[in-house]
Amino acid sequence: MLVNEIFNIFEDDKKVLDIARALSSPQRLDILKLLSNDSLSIKEISNRLDYPLSSTSLNITILEECGLVNTQETVNSFGKSKLCSRNIDQINFILYHSNNQNTNSMEISIPIGSYTNYDIEPGCGIATPQKTLDIDNDETVFFHPERYRAGLIWFAKGFLEYRVNNRMLPKKLKKFAISFEACSEAPFYRNDWKSDITVWINDIEAGTWRSLGDFGGRPGIQNPKWWPRELTQFGSLVTFDIEESGVFINGIKTSEITLIEFNLFTKKYISIKIGVKKDAYYCGGINLFGSSFGDFKQDIKLDIQW
Repeated sequence: MLVNEIFNIFEDDKKVLDIARALSSPQRLDILKLLSNDSLSIKEISNRLDYPLSSTSLNITILEECGLVNTQETVNSFGKSKLCSRNIDQINFILYHSNNQNTNSMEISIPIGSYTNYDIEPGCGIATPQKTLDIDNDETVFFHPERYRAGLIWFAKGFLEYRVNNRMLPKKLKKFAISFEACSEAPFYRNDWKSDITVWINDIEAGTWRSLGDFGGRPGIQNPKWWPRELTQFGSLVTFDIEESGVFINGIKTSEITLIEFNLFTKKYISIKIGVKKDAYYCGGINLFGSSFGDFKQDIKLDIQW
């Protein structure tokens, strides 16, 4: 499953220009191809491509600044080096801008600790901006009174369920989108630890997004200072768009199930479940980030249009 990024020239033209600049060099394209399957040091990249070490280092910096490559400082018997990994497999540029004045929208933020039900398996735990709640890997922490303040939740299998009042929503929707920051869950962290993370709406499977790792090696932008460097640090932002034509995960159509088939108004609430199926192909757990952890200052966000 691809890691996909979407860039809209009407909303972030500087980012588009930075990406275009990074992709305009044959040397940088060679580096991205080389990093398709392996993480390599700058020296290894230089040797394999037979490029000067200085220009290789400069090209890595350009790729890192626009988010195409991630570098992690490592220490070995030869000293310090930078291990380089590719962040993105597919890029979509949005060149169309709709000025449709008939579209209305609203956003709803759901704190990650406000789940109404859960069925999870250890390893698991909850951290607030101030501390880790109770004993790690004890699922009774999910009843903890302070769980509503959670900034990071992790578990190996199962799901968390959130419920949203649907009485405030118009009956004719055009889009129901869910976005959140997440990654896999492994002991400490493993950047190559895959996990299939699924979203259900009213117990209907909306789709599965594949996380490529449990990410660490640098602090998450939002993380509190006390959070240990050797643990999970950040995730990827994933969006499930449910529209009249089907389901899209990070802009890629993955299902023909339409908006009306999710029965958003048959109950007094909309059920949203996020988790890892016990029989998932990559059953690698989940870290779910709130606004006080990870790279993105948001909790679970609903974007609703009508």
